[in-house]
Amino acid sequence: MNKNPENYNEIDDYIATFSDEERQEYADAETALDLACVLYHIRQEQGLTQREAAKRAGLQQQAVSRLERAATSVHQLGTLQRYLAALGYSIEISIKDSSGKVAAVAKVSFA
Repeated sequence: MNKNPENYNEIDDYIATFSDEERQEYADAETALDLACVLYHIRQEQGLTQREAAKRAGLQQQAVSRLERAATSVHQLGTLQRYLAALGYSIEISIKDSSGKVAAVAKVSFA
């Protein structure tokens, strides 16, 4: 990938042309992808396959796959965040191991 700063400006310029609805969809997708990456890395750190993780959670392997591909809907989370933002609050998701040690923190942000 070319790391030329001009490319980033082109992307920013393109995103600036988005409608409000498109910006919202972009922000929702970005948040879902961030969370999916966290879930993937946590499972990898545990040395588990999707199938093994699913079995532990009582889920189908396909459900874990959807979570790790950001294929699940974050619209309800987005609605909650927008509601809380209007009241002066935000959402932060902390993922902790069984001892309480924080493995990752994801600030949920929507346009």
